[in-house]
Amino acid sequence: MLPYMAHTREGLPFSDGEPLYGPDGHAALTASYISRSETLAGEVNRAPLREILQTLALCHDMGKAAPAFQAYLQGRGKSVNHKSAAAKWLGEVSGPGPLLAYAAEGHHSGLPHGTQIFPLREPEGYAEAVAALPPELRERPKLPMLTLTRGNAGEALFTLHLLTRMLHSALVDADWLATEQFMQPGQSERRRAVPRADIGALAEQLESALAAKEQGATGRMASIRADIHRRCRTAAEKPRGVYRLNVPTGGGKTLSSLSFALAHAQKHGLSRIIYVIPFTSIIEQTAEEFRRVLGAENVLEHHSNIDNARDTIGNRFAAENWDAPVIVTTSVQFFESLFSATNSRCRKLHNSGNSVIIFDEAQTLSTAFLAPCLAAMKALQRSFACTLLLCTATQPALTDREGAFSVGWAEGEVQSLLGAEEEEALARCMGERTAIRSIGRLTQQELIAHFDASGSPSALFIVNLTKQAQALARELREQGREGVYHLSARMCPRHRSDVLGEVRQRLREGLPVLLVATRVVEAGVDISFPIVYRDRCGLDSLAQSAGRCNRHGELPCGQVYAYEAAEYDIPGSFGDLRDGFYVLDDLRHLYPGENPLSAAMVERYFRAFYTKRQEGIPNWDAEGILELVGRQPNMVRAWDFPEMERRFRLIPGGQRA
Repeated sequence: MLPYMAHTREGLPFSDGEPLYGPDGHAALTASYISRSETLAGEVNRAPLREILQTLALCHDMGKAAPAFQAYLQGRGKSVNHKSAAAKWLGEVSGPGPLLAYAAEGHHSGLPHGTQIFPLREPEGYAEAVAALPPELRERPKLPMLTLTRGNAGEALFTLHLLTRMLHSALVDADWLATEQFMQPGQSERRRAVPRADIGALAEQLESALAAKEQGATGRMASIRADIHRRCRTAAEKPRGVYRLNVPTGGGKTLSSLSFALAHAQKHGLSRIIYVIPFTSIIEQTAEEFRRVLGAENVLEHHSNIDNARDTIGNRFAAENWDAPVIVTTSVQFFESLFSATNSRCRKLHNSGNSVIIFDEAQTLSTAFLAPCLAAMKALQRSFACTLLLCTATQPALTDREGAFSVGWAEGEVQSLLGAEEEEALARCMGERTAIRSIGRLTQQELIAHFDASGSPSALFIVNLTKQAQALARELREQGREGVYHLSARMCPRHRSDVLGEVRQRLREGLPVLLVATRVVEAGVDISFPIVYRDRCGLDSLAQSAGRCNRHGELPCGQVYAYEAAEYDIPGSFGDLRDGFYVLDDLRHLYPGENPLSAAMVERYFRAFYTKRQEGIPNWDAEGILELVGRQPNMVRAWDFPEMERRFRLIPGGQRA
């Protein structure tokens, strides 16, 4: 009898196909690749996870031994279902069986609805597939469960649901890599040839670059940034957990947070750094900064809008499964992948375990999805060996104080890398760079007249709508103004970079610049103007806008003007922005004269903001994602992964980031 084959290649006889079993077979090769995932749930789970993953890999294609599938490989008949045999075989294993059934059933077509699997049914050719198993696999295994942080019933079920996604991701990646090695050996060879640096070597590289940068820098701001870096590097010795880095904009937190992450990963044996950024419009600047100090081959830039010049073969390979030491991605890409059912998006999830995950501008998380996002973040930190770092210029109230924000972390669980006293001192010191004033409702012409009265040659105008930015820029140009530029998220990355390059050059040369931008300029853009105007927004956006004013302390004091554009309202779809503006406006009237960026005002703002947003978003889960996961053990066999993917859309309309 011919051996059972897993794959055949066009132009080769059946006998030269890839065996299903045996030391050189597809099952063994998949098991070899999947062994890389043994750290995803931490050191304590390595042994039981190894056993679970190996069993899943060795059995995942057992249905290919069915006579109908072997006939298909020989050119007789059509392809038949080969995944349900493993789903039934593994689904009857005690303990993690149902989770393995989802992974096996979904390893080709994506994570299914539980009703496609349960109750477990025998597919055609099942008996033959079981009989064909190697002797060591023929007796159904008894597998251990992992040691996971349980919490309440809902949290425990969510963690099991995330474990299911991780097992599925690890299998999909290992299966695809093993298949590629036989079906596309040249591509497999090129993939394996992509260099990957050690985390420790990257940590040394970064520290050398920062030391050189700090040695040549002078002035008060340079001293502050160097001190923040030193504190972050020292904090890397802390145990794994969830931390915050609350540094005013312009404090150098991007590279300081990376310094913490690389050193922390080296100390604790973590596999990679994942840097999550809220907007595609700023990601290229951060990725470029990381490439400059770590080398392009060590930094994966992953989002939907990547420039072809940066999307190298290595970048494309790593984007498939996040097999890179440093990953820069967007909130949309990160969170939508966590709740996806599609294999191409799920494939990378297992590589988010055993990592340091940095959430830049953490306050920008959509309030409509706060509960599922925070549930995923907590599970990654508590059960999948991750350290989380929340980077903000204004620390959001993501902790549960007196039961007022039950989806948040317990009070005291999120620790400061710098210490609360140092955070307050930094806020006071760096807050002296700007004065913030509210100047009320202005028409476009009144806004221009206000700028003219300032006597400044340059200013940054930040508005909420692209059409608003276009109209203001057009009016300034029609008036014959010099150095008028426009910036929005609708521009391609190369165009944005070119505009910012010209603007920075003109500012360095002391030439007039009038930059009109949407909020694309608020986060991650290193640019400094003497005057900034900001249309209606919440305190977090106002703080980011202030970070583009007198950023490096070039002037005794920069001027930030908060105003209300008379011709434009905030659209109803901008719920977070609209409610943030109303809350900030109320606080201005309740506390006249107080600096809106003081620690007390920030605390008041976020408490009031979350209270107001919750009025229209029950349980911080507008689409009921957590209800689909459930709160009772009997929900395990009823999970509807495709529906979770359909509902979880951080950006409406099917857009990607």
